[in-house]
Amino acid sequence: MKNKLFLAVLLAAMSSSLVNAGESDEKWYQYDHLYAQIGTYVHYSSSEDHDGPNLFGALEAHKSNDWLYGLAMFDNSFGQFSQYLYGGKTWHFPNDWQHFHFKLTAGVIHGYKEPWDDKIPFNSSNGWAPGIIPSFGYKKNGFGGDVILLGNSAVLFTLGMDF
Repeated sequence: MKNKLFLAVLLAAMSSSLVNAGESDEKWYQYDHLYAQIGTYVHYSSSEDHDGPNLFGALEAHKSNDWLYGLAMFDNSFGQFSQYLYGGKTWHFPNDWQHFHFKLTAGVIHGYKEPWDDKIPFNSSNGWAPGIIPSFGYKKNGFGGDVILLGNSAVLFTLGMDF
């Protein structure tokens, strides 16, 4: 019950931020461009329990005010198909570093089930958990790359393209 309450509060805060973000007349579902990413992740330490390909794919809708929302799909470290539905914000570095950015997303992760359900914090018995994920990246002329920190487990490297 505690996990479900936490998840409900997280989703309410996230949706409120996306709806009220910025000073434009854009609706929450309107976006400036789409950004597709593919990538792979590397664990900080190896384990015999890690199974399957370390592949990742995501589609993000970016708004003109640097807010975004997206869906990522991947096989988790234990070979289970998983998803991350999220919203977030991108902050761009100034001046000579203008193509670099920091991105922070928050949302829900689904797919970590028995016997690996204890591998992410606040995971419920049916595989749903809240997630907060930071990243650093570089993007120029519609092409980019990010280094995404996955807690104390792994680092994800992605390449992406606007369309």
